[in-house]
Amino acid sequence: MLPRDLVSAVGRVDPAQAPERTADPRQQAFQRAVAPLLGKAIHGEVLAKLTDGSFVVKVADVPARMQLPPGAQVGADVPLTLVSLQPRATFQVGAQATTAFSEAGPPLPDGADPSKAPLAYREGSPVGRAAALLAQAGANATQAFAAGAEANATRLSPTGQAIANVLAAAGKAETPMAGLVGRAPVVAGPSLDSGAIAQGLQQAVGKSGLFYESHVAEWAQGARPLAELAGEPQQQAAREGARPVLTDPATAQFVNLQLATQEQAQIAWQGQLWPGQPMEWEVRREDDGDGDAAQDPEQAAWHSRLRLRFPELGELDATLSFVNGALQVRFAAGSEDSAALLRRHAPELATALEAAGTRLQGFEARAVEAGDE
Repeated sequence: MLPRDLVSAVGRVDPAQAPERTADPRQQAFQRAVAPLLGKAIHGEVLAKLTDGSFVVKVADVPARMQLPPGAQVGADVPLTLVSLQPRATFQVGAQATTAFSEAGPPLPDGADPSKAPLAYREGSPVGRAAALLAQAGANATQAFAAGAEANATRLSPTGQAIANVLAAAGKAETPMAGLVGRAPVVAGPSLDSGAIAQGLQQAVGKSGLFYESHVAEWAQGARPLAELAGEPQQQAAREGARPVLTDPATAQFVNLQLATQEQAQIAWQGQLWPGQPMEWEVRREDDGDGDAAQDPEQAAWHSRLRLRFPELGELDATLSFVNGALQVRFAAGSEDSAALLRRHAPELATALEAAGTRLQGFEARAVEAGDE
């Protein structure tokens, strides 16, 4: 028998902690796989469509998630050009620059059980790395561990479980929510007042409820008046005595959209620019990977896309990239006449932008066939 004083001197041994991961190895593997393709034209195979409107595309035999132009179909072949690797692999898809990043596992073999598909492949599943991990953790938390008291005691925190439940409810919605839907026109009528249109778009997004929690935090810190919260849907519902049920699919989808917006730094909006004039608008922020853009928006690259149909110009798709104070504009018009008209007025656009303090670095206007991008 060991001496008592020797036994009492033995301290408790804590379990070893797993080393903190500094980067997603799948993302690193994807970047290594496509690095030799930088600047080259390649092809990707569309494997699946996700509920936020993004797609899983096989590039260099590696599945990656990316945004594709409207009309993309599962099973189609898409032409891609790899234009950069950092901070995430960025591909040019037609007239659109879209960021692709590796998220899902390999595709299922033919005839395999879809219930065993990687989470991000399942139609109706939450989208986004944080959402996927939380939802998977919520599923795992309901399963009994194989053995061991410590393993059986492992579970999500109440907050984590609540978010996992919300994301699971979002996956049950019949109609996926891919972006904000404007309930009222941005401006009252046809207008050339760019300031009024910009303010209207700011109001449409700012009061959509997408950033309600951050606005409440600003109010609590004295940085935002309470009156500004009154126009947001959460406040309107509260005045009517309604309490949101987080596991309701519609509410859960909105929470999922909030999480995806924060994670991807991207917003999609569709509505009426003015009565009878529909518009689709996407805006995405891309920083340089060192975190400075989160503190200073001037350090970020901003990409925006507008889709409209005008009585004279017809279908018009505009892609804008704003980097270091300079703007690049690309138009895809429904006819060569419309594209030629836009090119003739490019000098006027450059002059107007210069007067506003923005340099027009690039301009392109081309005609596209119906259904092309």
